[in-house]
Amino acid sequence: MQPVLAAISAYLGRTYGGKRGFALAAWHALRAGLGGLGPYRRVEWGRVGRVIFICKGNICRSAFAGRRFRCPGIEVASAGLEADIHKPADPRAMAVASRFGTDLAPHRSTPLHQIDLKAGDLLVAFEPDHADRLGDLAQALPGVQVTLLGLWAEPPTLAYIHDPYGLPEAYMEACFERIDRGLAGLRQRLSAFRSALETGT
Repeated sequence: MQPVLAAISAYLGRTYGGKRGFALAAWHALRAGLGGLGPYRRVEWGRVGRVIFICKGNICRSAFAGRRFRCPGIEVASAGLEADIHKPADPRAMAVASRFGTDLAPHRSTPLHQIDLKAGDLLVAFEPDHADRLGDLAQALPGVQVTLLGLWAEPPTLAYIHDPYGLPEAYMEACFERIDRGLAGLRQRLSAFRSALETGT
């Protein structure tokens, strides 16, 4: 029995960041299935002029997403809800990002309150609880929208992307792969809308 439990624990660690990460992913998957995350799927793509990726500390998830995401005509930034000022990316995040062809060396963290939010901003979170906090903020800022990155990945989607900070490098890689799929879906939707505008279809 012990080898089986050890194998399950190792799998959860590599894939979800551990038991807590798995439990939260399962809970938010249920929440999404019941329609609880519906508002974060309703994005007016034509209003988006800047994408801002937001996590907790802006040294792993949002740092990677902000450096990696590119879409013609769209500005990109990243920030943290509880970030320090000008902190470099996590060393393991830098190492894993390099395997995706992304250099995090120039990155320095930015607290969200230091960004001047404006109409046309799309705030992209990695956790539903963070998106809920951002939604409360956006209500007072006309034209600012909020979404969850994992909802735009090709199936299977994952509404909750667990923080990899301090966790094994294997999970950091799985986390960044998941983020990369979300970025691809986000880019596809933004590009498709802009292409439709240009062609008038």
